[in-house]
Amino acid sequence: MELDESISMDDLASCDSGLHSNQTTLTSLGSWKSDDSSPRHLLNSTPVDSPVQSPRSQRKFPGDFRLSVDGDTWDQSSENKNGNRNSTLKQSIQETAIKFSALVTKTTSPEFRFKIVLFLLFFSIIVLVTFTTLLYQQHLKELAIGDKIRFHELKRNLHILHHDGRNHLTGHLGLKIPAELSPLDCQFLHAGDICVEWKYRARLHIDYVHEDRLSCYNIYWKSLARDTILKDCYTLSGAFWFGMGEINKTSFPFSNTTLQLQPFVTGNAYQYNFGAILERYWLSSKGIAIRVDQDVPLYISMNNSGDEELCFEAKLDGFPYETTKTKLPFLQYTICTEDSIILAHLDTVKKFRTQTSNITNDFNIYKTPVWATEPKLKNFVNNQSLLSFVNQITEQRLEPGYILLHSNWQRHFGDLDFHSNSFGSPNEIINILHRKGFKILLTVHPYLCLESPVFKFGLKQSYFISDSVWNVPLLSTWQDSVCATIEIANQNAVEWFISRLKQVKIKYNVDGFVFVGGYSSFLPRSYNYKDKFINPDRSLTQFLKASQEYQLFAGTGVGFQTQNINEFVQIAPRTSTWDSSKGIASIVPTVLTLQLLGYPIINTGSVGGDILTNINDTKPERQLYIRWLQLATFMPVLQFSFLPGDYNKEVIEIANMMYKIREQKILPLLEQCLKEYEENGIPPLRPLWWLEPKELNAFIANEQFSVGNEVIVAPVVEEGREHIDVYLPSGWWRDEITAEKLRGGKWLHNYHVPLDKVAYFTRLSNIM
Repeated sequence: MELDESISMDDLASCDSGLHSNQTTLTSLGSWKSDDSSPRHLLNSTPVDSPVQSPRSQRKFPGDFRLSVDGDTWDQSSENKNGNRNSTLKQSIQETAIKFSALVTKTTSPEFRFKIVLFLLFFSIIVLVTFTTLLYQQHLKELAIGDKIRFHELKRNLHILHHDGRNHLTGHLGLKIPAELSPLDCQFLHAGDICVEWKYRARLHIDYVHEDRLSCYNIYWKSLARDTILKDCYTLSGAFWFGMGEINKTSFPFSNTTLQLQPFVTGNAYQYNFGAILERYWLSSKGIAIRVDQDVPLYISMNNSGDEELCFEAKLDGFPYETTKTKLPFLQYTICTEDSIILAHLDTVKKFRTQTSNITNDFNIYKTPVWATEPKLKNFVNNQSLLSFVNQITEQRLEPGYILLHSNWQRHFGDLDFHSNSFGSPNEIINILHRKGFKILLTVHPYLCLESPVFKFGLKQSYFISDSVWNVPLLSTWQDSVCATIEIANQNAVEWFISRLKQVKIKYNVDGFVFVGGYSSFLPRSYNYKDKFINPDRSLTQFLKASQEYQLFAGTGVGFQTQNINEFVQIAPRTSTWDSSKGIASIVPTVLTLQLLGYPIINTGSVGGDILTNINDTKPERQLYIRWLQLATFMPVLQFSFLPGDYNKEVIEIANMMYKIREQKILPLLEQCLKEYEENGIPPLRPLWWLEPKELNAFIANEQFSVGNEVIVAPVVEEGREHIDVYLPSGWWRDEITAEKLRGGKWLHNYHVPLDKVAYFTRLSNIM
């Protein structure tokens, strides 16, 4: 129904008479009512009665108005027209008011109001749908677990949040899944707080556990196709990061280290970047700990192309993660958060660690020195040279300890018997050493070389790693000899190897063995993986735990989840240099890293280095030897090969002073710290930030460390330096060089450390 806009001349007269009275309001056009039942021609005629005023239409306009000649606008009378300077504006307002009144009148129709309601309802629905769609596209369906984690399904971004809402950690997940694939919600099919699936590619589960102060988020990727590569990356920027284990060119923290993508398995750090002691554990100064499952076929990269990211990849595409075709890759790890780095570490360790047995009662190798035959006697170890070595130790009034014979005590690698030409009567020389107060350790490994008479027996029994097709032993090189590798994943082979070690121990009355080698990166490339662990390091763990039952090993040069075994771990041999990758400057970052990973008793190798880099050298350089000795005094295991008496009287005096410091101050403190480690996992040797976890200076002072919370050590590890910068944590400390009492929480710049002194400070607890 429409309102006719035409107006008759009678209507104009009526309007004119009404407008000439200032007391009369303008007749409302909205008061003209139409009726659906009235004939249409009546709507265009003048009403018989005067129009009824509508309350909404009462408008008062000053002055007199007439309809202009063109019939489209209202004009003031000629006598007022020239007096009003705003007539044009008023005319426009009047016209708008009349049209609006007509519209208001029209809206009084019930049908019209119904149409308006429908229109508004429809418009609201459109707005709501559009807003929801835009929100989904803009925020990409952000999923939340509580108030500490955010996950964008389409962008695949994961944000771990602090309790105050600040971003703790950012991850980019599923980077190898094509970006154009849309995710599907699989929550209704699978348990977990978040379940997302990319059809025919992979499925992601995220759930969480809150335990007291610790919040842990479990991320689990399952591949739905064998060729799917699972890759997640996390930002390293804005925090200091620690963990992993032995790596080439290690630093503490490792945030600036660059690693190309490679399998995360044990190896030779100088050859494969990753060393022989590794753990799938990363710790951030923001209070974040990441732990990757031990069975994941894990590759990692770090700071690749300067991206400041730590990336995890899981794939089964050949060595060392070759497996059966029925298995599919998976990536599983846990992210735990706490208010500080110390709480995050301790609570994560508590959650995942295996209880350690009584180290202080069952294992005391840290209390006495280790005397290694290499590098001093590397080329000519025999009865005569060994007796001469022992006599030098006793003549210099050095304490008897453990004699460590390296693998050249055998004629052929794998014989597990003394070389008859070098040791005519092994029992006799071992008895002499025992009477002098020494214990005997023999170095062994899982390699058995072709020349050994035992090789044929092992071959017949299939105790060696073999080819998957021809079932013949796969050979590798160990210390310039061609050898087969005993398959430590084979239970029968392990029992055979352990039984041979037990026979040697009983026959010659030796006190134990040090196991080296067995790195996963040294395995033959065609290794038969049928019914074996996906991660070959798991076989190493199983072997070392099996041998622990017989208490055969006093130490080992490899480690993967073997923190609960009472053995020292021996870091990779160090060169006799000042180098920060392989020499003295690499020791502190390596030791502090392994301490955080849960290895409390660490053997850093012989004082002065294990490898003489110059073939003409007969011993390490004097200054290097002294600085190395000063550092080793505070280490859990003190090992010598070259003796202080190999130099001069001054070096002997320095050695005596260092030994006195170790005996009187460090050993009692180490014993106390080892008890703390057994109870709650606190490392005996600690970075300075352990004392001040919120202090930036404590993270920067990465060449220093503390023994417990009582002794701060600042070793000199640069050639020719006698002045260093030392940071003292808050509290009061005694300078053990000057005997001064110093307030901490500050740097001591240009601190003088003469060659015959070591910079260390003891805490003073009685000063207020």
